Amino acid sequence: MDKFLWGIFFLVVSCASSAQVYTWTDSQGVVHFSDTPHQGAEKIDIPDSQTYSPPTPTPKQEIAPATHDNIDDNGHSYTKVAIREPSNQATIRNPQGYTVVSVEVEPQLADGDKLQLIYDGSPLGDPQPNTVFELNGMYRGSHTIAIQVVNANGKVLITSDTITIYMQQPRVGMGHNAGH
Repeated sequence: MDKFLWGIFFLVVSCASSAQVYTWTDSQGVVHFSDTPHQGAEKIDIPDSQTYSPPTPTPKQEIAPATHDNIDDNGHSYTKVAIREPSNQATIRNPQGYTVVSVEVEPQLADGDKLQLIYDGSPLGDPQPNTVFELNGMYRGSHTIAIQVVNANGKVLITSDTITIYMQQPRVGMGHNAGH
């Protein structure tokens, strides 16, 4: 019963924070709350209710892509590097954490230029001339992937947009009838 009365009290306090609240105990020991005074009632001082004013949202600022001189030492210029597969926001289901990353480069890689896979913000492995990367042993969860075209000296010539993928690995009990 006490919990019920306290619940009523807090309800009254939250709904009528600017109103006067009075409390008294009757001859049978029951505690009462009211917004009108009663004989023997005691006024309860109620602090102003807490308010929250969220900060004014700032407009999303576009982050300029990293600017690199996309002309290699031989005068070869790249117009595009993009990840074809997997697609952005793709969910990959593989128990070994395996997926293939397929890359598109325009025009084709010049001699000496290579592709560097950026996995979760860091270079993964050595740059390679192939447009297909195999990723093994990815932990479940979200991961980011980007591709850079680098010249023989390791200078970044152009970078793809970063994509996010989600690795989902089945675990025991996730079968077709799990939980049934």
